[in-house]
Amino acid sequence: MKISYHRRRKIKTRRIALRELLNRGIDNPKELAKELKVTIPTIKRDLEALLYMSEEEFTFKTKQTSKEILEKKDMILKMLDDEEYYTENGDINIIKITKELKTSRSTVLSVLNGE
Repeated sequence: MKISYHRRRKIKTRRIALRELLNRGIDNPKELAKELKVTIPTIKRDLEALLYMSEEEFTFKTKQTSKEILEKKDMILKMLDDEEYYTENGDINIIKITKELKTSRSTVLSVLNGE
């Protein structure tokens, strides 16, 4: 079952709040449920999920600034000048660029198309 973006964001926000309450010393599921205005089974599910969440999952990604975008485009253009980012056939190895820069394929293609 696919969960909508807004629902995932709501769940993530609730789990971040739950973690903060746990850090403050509130650990009774009834108190947590009352504080967050959700049911006890929801709290229990969230507590279980907290065990497996990485530290990175407790933050929201920030949008890139225009300076960061321009720097990334410059890096892609430099990579296009380097022979190591091409296949034996002479095609551009987009996968290698996306993995190295941790960016999307569409970003690389937009630079290739001159956007």
